[in-house]
Amino acid sequence: MNIKEAEKRTGVSAQNIRFYEKAELFSTKRNPDNGYREYSENDVRILKVIKMLRMLDMPLEQIKLVLREKENLSNSLDKQQHILEKRISDDKNAIEFCKALKKKQITIDELNVEEYLQSMVKEHFFTSWIKDYMEVIDYEHERVITFTPDDAIINSYDFENVLYKYAMERDMEIEITKKGMYPEFTLDGIEYSAERNYARGGGLPVAIVRCTRKDLAETKEEYKHGRKKWLRILHIYLPGILVALFIIVINGKNSVRQLFSSIEGLILLGVIIIVCLADAFRNYYFYWNRDNKYEDKEK
Repeated sequence: MNIKEAEKRTGVSAQNIRFYEKAELFSTKRNPDNGYREYSENDVRILKVIKMLRMLDMPLEQIKLVLREKENLSNSLDKQQHILEKRISDDKNAIEFCKALKKKQITIDELNVEEYLQSMVKEHFFTSWIKDYMEVIDYEHERVITFTPDDAIINSYDFENVLYKYAMERDMEIEITKKGMYPEFTLDGIEYSAERNYARGGGLPVAIVRCTRKDLAETKEEYKHGRKKWLRILHIYLPGILVALFIIVINGKNSVRQLFSSIEGLILLGVIIIVCLADAFRNYYFYWNRDNKYEDKEK
């Protein structure tokens, strides 16, 4: 069928159909005789799916991940639900602000605009930091998976077996795309790279496998600069900061004063902070978003 027929079947305008194809949400075949696009029944279905998800205000990039099966529909809908709930919350705050302003019964000339603007900016500043921090948490926990294999990893063959076993226990499809001690693979269509590290457990070295999503690289631009960069660092080191504060607080007020009132105390405070932050980084590198599903099954 031609684009006019596809437009009639789907209710999606010809302009938007071309836009979605240009955005690589789907692709069509061309008639070899005249070069015109020809739309199949599957194309019609995809366009209807796009239309449905756009009616939920899902971003095009997220829809592309769903259509390419790089992210399942349930996860994408869950993300969109959070976005919509946040928007509803913001709208409710705006409605309450309108009600409060209406009760004043003041004219535009009587309005203290600076006072209200400052109030609104403070509210927006707070909520935007929370929103960005939640995005950082989601990003980090999607980006990295770690797990502890039962089998030793001596060579690339062992590494492949560990990855196949990991996928099999979770009923996931895996394909090794690059062999070696730093293998690359796809897990349910999502590309990962893996590495083997060692941590101490019970006095013995324990292998830890760290898998990183290739489509969520650490060098993603919005996480290299500004607020999200510092929130990401805070998220990594927050456990260490909290532990350090806990150690300081439980020692009582007198001990806290001693820490800040002498050179020895300041040195001890520095050591506590360094040790706790180092432990937080160790947790990040070895156990971040740890997948215990297989270990739990074996127990």
